[in-house]
Amino acid sequence: MSYRNCIVILLILWVSQSAAAQRIRSMDFRNQSIVDILMVLAEASNTSIIPDETVDGTASFHFSESDFEESLALFLSNYKFYYRREGNIIRVSRINLSWDDASGRISIQGDGVDIEKLLRAMAKTIKTSILYDPLPQIAISVAVNNLEVQKALEICMLRLSGYSLERGEDYYYIRRLPADIQERNRPGRKSVVRSGDAYSVNVDQIRFQELLAEFFEKAEREYSLLTKTDAVLDNCYFADKDFETMLRLILEQGNADYILRNDMYYIVELQRRDTLKKLKETRIIGLRTLSAQEFPSLLPAEMAAGNIIKIDRNNNALILTGTPEEINPVVNFIEQIDHPADGLAYRRFEIRHLNARDIIGTLPQKLVPVPPVLVPGVNAFVALGSPEGHAALEEYLAVIDRQEETYPVTLKYIKSDELFKTLPPSVTREDLVDSGFPNLFFFTGGREKREEFLRELALIDRPKPQIRYELLVIEYMKNNEIKIGRNISAGKTEERPGTSFLGNMSNIFNLNFDVVAKFGYQFAANLSIQLGENTAQVYADTTLNGLSGQEIKFQNTDTYRYQEFEVDADTGSITRTGVTREISSGLIVALNGWVSGDDMITMSVNATVSKQNNNGSGDAAAIPSTSERIVNTHIRTPSGKPIILSGLMKEDVNRNRKKFPILGDIPILGFLFRDQGDTKEKTEIVIYIVPYICRDENGEQDVSRRIEGYYHAFIRGKQG
Repeated sequence: MSYRNCIVILLILWVSQSAAAQRIRSMDFRNQSIVDILMVLAEASNTSIIPDETVDGTASFHFSESDFEESLALFLSNYKFYYRREGNIIRVSRINLSWDDASGRISIQGDGVDIEKLLRAMAKTIKTSILYDPLPQIAISVAVNNLEVQKALEICMLRLSGYSLERGEDYYYIRRLPADIQERNRPGRKSVVRSGDAYSVNVDQIRFQELLAEFFEKAEREYSLLTKTDAVLDNCYFADKDFETMLRLILEQGNADYILRNDMYYIVELQRRDTLKKLKETRIIGLRTLSAQEFPSLLPAEMAAGNIIKIDRNNNALILTGTPEEINPVVNFIEQIDHPADGLAYRRFEIRHLNARDIIGTLPQKLVPVPPVLVPGVNAFVALGSPEGHAALEEYLAVIDRQEETYPVTLKYIKSDELFKTLPPSVTREDLVDSGFPNLFFFTGGREKREEFLRELALIDRPKPQIRYELLVIEYMKNNEIKIGRNISAGKTEERPGTSFLGNMSNIFNLNFDVVAKFGYQFAANLSIQLGENTAQVYADTTLNGLSGQEIKFQNTDTYRYQEFEVDADTGSITRTGVTREISSGLIVALNGWVSGDDMITMSVNATVSKQNNNGSGDAAAIPSTSERIVNTHIRTPSGKPIILSGLMKEDVNRNRKKFPILGDIPILGFLFRDQGDTKEKTEIVIYIVPYICRDENGEQDVSRRIEGYYHAFIRGKQG
């Protein structure tokens, strides 16, 4: 027997002894077979778990104490498996299939599934034979939603090269194509042949966008694809066609059209519903001397072209959209009035460091009376002006187009985004450039400003103090009688004068919370007695750690699930809605502490104790209720000093009824043979919290040395 199998068997034995039905205790698996992990979970929950042939591989996972099915679902979803329950049997697979026999449609979800296993699972689900020739060993990921079986199979076959799908009366056949057909459809084989100005296409099956790219490459022309159409084209055989004819034939196959502008072919989706749009066109007219923003006010009223003009302010251009009859008069008018004045000329200005688009908005109007025009694709603009104006503009650009000094800064304890939210006073957000790494950014600016910033940063880039919380939550039963004589006695001892307590305090020795050190022997002895007499119950006994300013939560709750019901107002019948709700009860404690400069700890404490009440009304549709005790408070205490929160009290009335058989049920006379009594039970929840500051002395000394080093470096820079 292998070492790994021994470990699995031991885990099964341990879990089977300690786990309750449908709940599992915490356990860890490290690089274990997924099938073995499912076997352990099945043994722990008394449930049959059956993995299919797609379940393989290893996993590392930690299960906390929780509901079995919730933990199983979390584990399987984390490793991209699916499951379905059939009574007391759970079937696990890497494939999730659903089949609607009425509509003949199938849905598939799977990640990294061998294609042969997927086909076998599909055939079993749709109850139809799927035949296939030998397939390559490849794994695919597929997500198909409500498609016909043939379409779903075509999608799954996209990764298969050299295969075709055939549909029989009661079967599907994935056939491997002969070698000659595979050669014609081979991806590397050219589908378009050019001979002079004539083009030929010879391919059995190809995607529209792939054929289009190859065609324009052969034609040595440029195109821009403005449609998402990418259909599979079958049986494309065209011989000796000119460019325009071949382009039309290909676009008809892909349900597309084209627009030619400045030797660029724009491929657009064919809009069959509105053929009038084909009569419209779009032209972009760049203005040389006029302002695009002011141009509409110059148009004569009889042109009425306001609906066809859009303004591109960044490029000082007009975008005209309409029929040729609407656009041509506007274009002729622009050519007549858009001329530079005498003595003015255009000049191109290159921007070296800043952004040309940003600079244009800051240029004084007296330097550029006509708005400059950005040069597409480069960091430059063109301005119209006189030689004197160009010289003044060049001097202005030399002053502002300068590169600031850049210095990398590495953070030690905090992240860049935390620093950017609360910057020191010596810098602004524009002085810092994010690097994309959480602990690195760049500072831009002069040397003196940088040294000042580094000195302030040394005060900020410090480790956050860590706080350790010792938490003890006890429920006291106030009405129960305490019998002191059995556990503790008081009297004189011979060894020393005075009175000493001799008692059994074994009940508190099992607590992590140091009750004796924090509250003394007398409190510890009383608590031990109450725990022994069952007049006190420990709700929580734990130690929590967190950073200053970080909220941590302790939760010990039970979750009850119930189904909602609807009551018919006319008949009074009760029906289930199918909606499942949850009610949680137990203890939730949230702590958020902050360490101040004088080593005081300020805490926000939010505690909730809830209990699910019994539904004693007998109404099956009644929603279960809970009773809650909540405390929200802010407190401040030195490190190591305990805090006590009490007053979470609750009083319950328990009704006890006794009667003599048969005689107690007699009307009126049966009252003499019945006994009824009410017992009041009063409980109180008390929360004990002791916070401690966990110091990092090395970190504090390192910060002090860094502050001193930055200070001396700054002084030397001043003296130099």
